[in-house]
Order: sequence, then C-alpha cells, then structure tokens
Amino acid sequence: MLQWTLLLVLGLLSRQTAIAKKSVVEPRPSWTPILEGEAVTLICHGVGPLKEERAWWYKNQQSRGILSTNIIQTNQPGEYRCQTQGSTLSDPVNLVFSSELFSPPDLKTTTSEPIEGTPVNLSCETQLSPQRLDTKLYFSFTRDGMVITSSGKNSHVLQIPAIQTKDSGSYRCEAKAVTQNILKQSNYVKISVKSGNLSSFNSSEKISHLSLGLIVTQFIVVVLAASALLFFFGPWSKSGNMTFDNTA
Repeated sequence: MLQWTLLLVLGLLSRQTAIAKKSVVEPRPSWTPILEGEAVTLICHGVGPLKEERAWWYKNQQSRGILSTNIIQTNQPGEYRCQTQGSTLSDPVNLVFSSELFSPPDLKTTTSEPIEGTPVNLSCETQLSPQRLDTKLYFSFTRDGMVITSSGKNSHVLQIPAIQTKDSGSYRCEAKAVTQNILKQSNYVKISVKSGNLSSFNSSEKISHLSLGLIVTQFIVVVLAASALLFFFGPWSKSGNMTFDNTA
C-alpha cells in the first residue's frame, strides 16, 4: 500500500513538473486588435534560474521551428509558439491585425483636360485611423510609371504651375508610413493637356465674328440713313421741278 502511494505521489509530482516546464509566449503590447503594420514584440519565457537567450519559434503550427533569440518582433498575423532549451513547447499566441492604419489613397485633380500653360493641382487624399492620428505619412507621385516627386517630401499635393503637353499621361500617387513600412497606391488619373494654340484660334475666330458684326451693323445704319433722306427730301424735289420754255 505504501508503495502504491509513493508511485502516485511521484506521478503527480512528475506531471506538475512537466506542466511547470512549459515555455510561455508573452506579447507586447498585449491588447487586441492590433493596427496593420505595427510591430509586436514576442518574448519566450523558459523555466529555471538561468536566463534563456535562445529559443525555437514556430508559426502557424509548422513542424520545424526557427532558432533565434528569445525576443523577436513581427508585424505579421498568425499563431506563434516557442520553446527554450530547458522547457517544453508553449501554448499558442494568436496575433490578429484587424484595423487599417490608413485608407488607400484617392488621387484627385482640378481638371483632367487642362489647357497648356494653365496651373494644375493633384491631391493624394487618405484617412488615418482615429487611434493613430499622429502617424507620419510620406507621399510620392508618378506619371506613366516614372517617379516625378520624391517620397521624402511630406506634401500630399502636387502643384504644376504651367502644365505642358508633354505632361500628359496616367498619374498615380503613393502614401507610405515609414515606421510601420506600409505602402499603399492610389487609382490612376489620366490627364490630357490641350494645346494652347486652340485658345488663340478661338480668340481670333471671336474677333472675326465681332468684326463681321460691326460691318453688318454699319451697313444697316447706312441703309437706314439713306432711307431717311429719301423720305424727307423726296417730296421737296418733286415740288421744286422747273420747266423751260424754248419758244421765242
């Protein structure tokens, strides 16, 4: 009886020891949901007086872990486990990134068919998450796939003081959160620049029409004036006719 009691006690102690030796994954920060791109620190805690500096890390139930330090950083969603040298495999910690740091940018322009030589503005508009309004975004613009402004500039507006026909093309903008390493692109906006000669032609045509109108008006005035003269002096001319007698 005493032997069975000892075996039972040893079994319980062995089970408690096995449970106590399980590694533990500690996420920092510990709250959820986590915004996209935010880095989460994972710490693998072992058991015992010795500080473990190495650990095996497992993601999404993969059978083979990656040996690394016991502290790692990640911005990727998934299920994480760890195991130190003196402990067993930990329980999983599931990282969920469910909120956008900022919305995909929307490229807008003052006009899509500007006249050569006129100013044009393009605006790269996006919305930051209410929880991260202090996030710094950098913007860049491309035309037909070629960068025309550097992403180091923090302006979301591209100003073209006097657009030229060579500036025609498909425009796009990018918004980047450098700290979180998140890059998002906008829709395409096609801009077709019209030649400035067209406006000159239209102005000349308007001047020609105006000149023709003045000529017609002057002609009408002359006709009316002639009609008035005939009306007033016609009767006088008839009453004042003189006849000459040729008889001696």
